[in-house]
Amino acid sequence: MGLFSRHSSGPVDLRDRDYVLSGSPLVAQDDRVVLVDATVRLAVRQPADDKDPVLGYDPAEEIGVHAVCVAVLRLMAADVPSDELLVGRARVTEVLEQALAFAPVGAGVDARVLSVEVRPHDPDRVSVRHEFRVVGS
Repeated sequence: MGLFSRHSSGPVDLRDRDYVLSGSPLVAQDDRVVLVDATVRLAVRQPADDKDPVLGYDPAEEIGVHAVCVAVLRLMAADVPSDELLVGRARVTEVLEQALAFAPVGAGVDARVLSVEVRPHDPDRVSVRHEFRVVGS
């Protein structure tokens, strides 16, 4: 059992999810705003052996996953000029994956970034959204 593991009191949800973040505004080091779109696969972690419990996916942790992602993106952006953010998809991917690996949420899943897009702020096209989709539906 890990530090933040939980015990299941009911059926375990084994369906993977995609966390989709769209149009998240980030203020860069040079005070310019960029928008980030990201998709993160939350794959249910399989047990290492027969004795390990399968924690599965916990929908109650979705707000925590969203908060971790938005917070680390904003912290990262504060230290990076906007022109580097616009071409720095690898940096965004690394920050998201590392934060979710260390976060005290999502104990039953492994997070892997599937896609990242960073674009200049366009006041006419601002639409901030996030959602969790069941994979395969």
